[in-house]
Amino acid sequence: MSVKTDRVGLPGSRSLSVISAHQLFFPAAAVFAAIAPWLLLVSLAGITEPLVDVSTHARGLLIGYIGALIAGYLGGKLPLRQLVVLFGLWLAGRWAEVFSGSPLITYTLYIAFGLSLASIVVPRFSAAKKWRNRVVGPLIALVTCFPLILGVYGATGYQPPVPLYTLLLLIALLMFFMGGRLITPILARAYANTGGTLPQRVQPRLEGAVIVLLLFASAFSIFPFGTAWVALLAGLAGVLVLVRLYRWKIVGPGWQDADLMALGVGYLWLGLGLLVFSLSLVERLSPFTSLHIITIGALGTLSSTVMLKFSCRTRPPPPAAYYVVVILLFLATSARCLVDALPAYRQSLLFASGLMWSVNFLLVLLRTLPGKEGQ
Repeated sequence: MSVKTDRVGLPGSRSLSVISAHQLFFPAAAVFAAIAPWLLLVSLAGITEPLVDVSTHARGLLIGYIGALIAGYLGGKLPLRQLVVLFGLWLAGRWAEVFSGSPLITYTLYIAFGLSLASIVVPRFSAAKKWRNRVVGPLIALVTCFPLILGVYGATGYQPPVPLYTLLLLIALLMFFMGGRLITPILARAYANTGGTLPQRVQPRLEGAVIVLLLFASAFSIFPFGTAWVALLAGLAGVLVLVRLYRWKIVGPGWQDADLMALGVGYLWLGLGLLVFSLSLVERLSPFTSLHIITIGALGTLSSTVMLKFSCRTRPPPPAAYYVVVILLFLATSARCLVDALPAYRQSLLFASGLMWSVNFLLVLLRTLPGKEGQ
């Protein structure tokens, strides 16, 4: 496997190799995503005891997978030594989740990776002028350094502990913002190619409203009295996400813009997931279904599309590649959502969901490997 490097001259020193972070982190993220469900699901087949519990499975996705995505998407070109250290911390964290048996080791690695990643990415947003853009830097810091926040919060002895869906709400906000900033220019080009006029662009007031709603929802989620507020704010945010998507009229240019369609489907899952999550809190139902709508449907579709686009810039993948992502993750999300409704088929549905998810990321992996662009 070849990795493209550039040579950068530094004053008074030898040239230094730099590598685009996505060349390393996107394939690693795809491999981890494909494997992660089976660390938990192997126990259902009676093969072995589960290698991770449900909480560790969730942390692996929300901390490990998200961390790799942020590093690949926003890390840019990094000196080889810095990239190796960052990737080594990430990889060690994945090993510790499964094999260390020591929460202290695991969280230490989480924190070290998060701080290292934040120190690279967050300063790049310091020059933003508009408040909506300036929020992104602190938001990324909150997401990447969430294990540190958990540690400090736990050290105070405050009860109950911070729920993991606090982090998921912050990740939902990051997906909302980044997804919107990806969709808008692609949509503008698609309308221009058809001779049409883009009906809506950034929609700044709506974007600002969702940012505020999800920030307050995540803040209220750490307090025992905040459940009703979280439900209200997350539900309103979900409605506004769907309103924004409707006003973009993504299907206007036609179905030939497959990357745009895939991003739109991911955005649709995000709005629906926030709505169902809100309803699950009000009805005091298990939030697992709604959380998997956000993680499998929204996060899976948006991240797969981003990895395909970034890894295949010189020779874009065929439109079918994006539609395969949409179909596989639709099936994975649907199967996971049916688990609570059809408990008699629980094992089969979980296996079907995990299989569709893993096949999707194995296919994404084939296109994110360096040297495999456009093949």
